[in-house]
Amino acid sequence: MDELIAELSLPAYASMTDQEAADSINAKTVASTRLVPIWEIKQHAILNGYWPLLKAGQLNSDPQVAGLCLSVIDWVEDPKLQTIDLTLVPVQGMIAGLVSFGLLTQAQADAMMDMKDVVLKWTQTVGLPEVGIGLVINARKELISA
Repeated sequence: MDELIAELSLPAYASMTDQEAADSINAKTVASTRLVPIWEIKQHAILNGYWPLLKAGQLNSDPQVAGLCLSVIDWVEDPKLQTIDLTLVPVQGMIAGLVSFGLLTQAQADAMMDMKDVVLKWTQTVGLPEVGIGLVINARKELISA
């Protein structure tokens, strides 16, 4: 409730009715990043046709290519790993390496990196349910008494 009170104290809500404030709060979104499920990464690789290149790359005569492909395959197929943080510099380095070795295109790499970006309802990010007029009324009462 503290988050809702703080939000409603912003000048943008001052002239809104309780219903308008509730509607505005429910429509508010926040850009965020997420840990990407490994299965989504593998699905992306399969659907975009570079999974076979990674599998074959493990046998490449260039030890750098083979090592990178082996690392990526081992990482994706490790049953203990459920998600990956695509914002980590080493992960971004692996993806850049795959592009530099021609195992995936820059467009494919960009699409994979975009998987981390999500838009969430503001209410979700602060642990609130959908905000109704009753919550707005109660929060505004708290604002007045504070």
